[in-house]
Amino acid sequence: MNTKNEKQTILIIDGYHLLHKGYYGSLKRKTVAVNRDGVMINAIYTFVAKINELIDMNIYHTIIVTFDVGQGCWRRDLYPEYKAKRKETPEELIPQMQIIRQFLTSANIPWYEKPRYEGDDVMGTISKIACKLGYNVHILSNDKDTFQLVSDDVKIITNVSKKEKPTFVELSEVYEKFGCSPKQVPDIKAMMGDSSDNIKGIKCLHYKQATDLLEKFGTVENIYANITQIPPSICSKLVSSKEQVLLNKKIATIQNNVQLGRIDFRKLRINWYAYLKFLKEQKMWAFTGNVVKNIENIKTNGYDHSTQKCADTTMNKICGNKKANI
Repeated sequence: MNTKNEKQTILIIDGYHLLHKGYYGSLKRKTVAVNRDGVMINAIYTFVAKINELIDMNIYHTIIVTFDVGQGCWRRDLYPEYKAKRKETPEELIPQMQIIRQFLTSANIPWYEKPRYEGDDVMGTISKIACKLGYNVHILSNDKDTFQLVSDDVKIITNVSKKEKPTFVELSEVYEKFGCSPKQVPDIKAMMGDSSDNIKGIKCLHYKQATDLLEKFGTVENIYANITQIPPSICSKLVSSKEQVLLNKKIATIQNNVQLGRIDFRKLRINWYAYLKFLKEQKMWAFTGNVVKNIENIKTNGYDHSTQKCADTTMNKICGNKKANI
């Protein structure tokens, strides 16, 4: 249980990641769920199932969901080839993205997005505000870029597949897997590149060479400021790629100052009646029993204001202290 001296924990969910995972993870099933209008809702099923699971855990003060808007991005303005090799969003997933926003609004679960910014930037901003207000933060995402947000007060929950336990990423896991601090993740990405985002790194630069440079100089900007101290064989590689590396650093850095308006950090209070109405409208009968149970419980006992379990302790037990597997 949380004591008066323990911080309450906010969970921030990468909504885009969760929807995509649900969509692709359920395509192989014999029957794919559709709603009354014949619209595929397989991603929504997975999303709602996860929300139910997280609520029932009773470890979070509130749950906040973030989304990409998908209408251009400031990173692509700087680098038009950014994520150019990624597949287009499946046509069947597009309407589900709007339906899930309707679900969250109905259930009274706060969600945020910002045109021209990615969900990572929204997460980074909310995380920073939450920490300033004294909250502990967990972020549910499989995007390794979010590892740069890890701190004493911010941890990442990754879940690669159903066959594996989720991973609880703390400071030690970031050092172990990246060979650098969380704040240096954009720097290592700037030098080594990232094929998933179509970001080109420095040709023929070894990972150990990059981490050694960061250990000595701290940032790519400081590496270039002290370029005369670097051995000629490595120096020439750095100089020839300077413009690209500095651009990569900007692109790889998650923003934490996006103008989102007032963030709702009030204790989560689900509107179970609207939740149930949404499930019935979408023919999602598998979840109605649990919702009806919650409604009956509220009628009898009122809303539960009991103290949550300690989120960090609970997640460490669930994950079995398993190390990050990127």
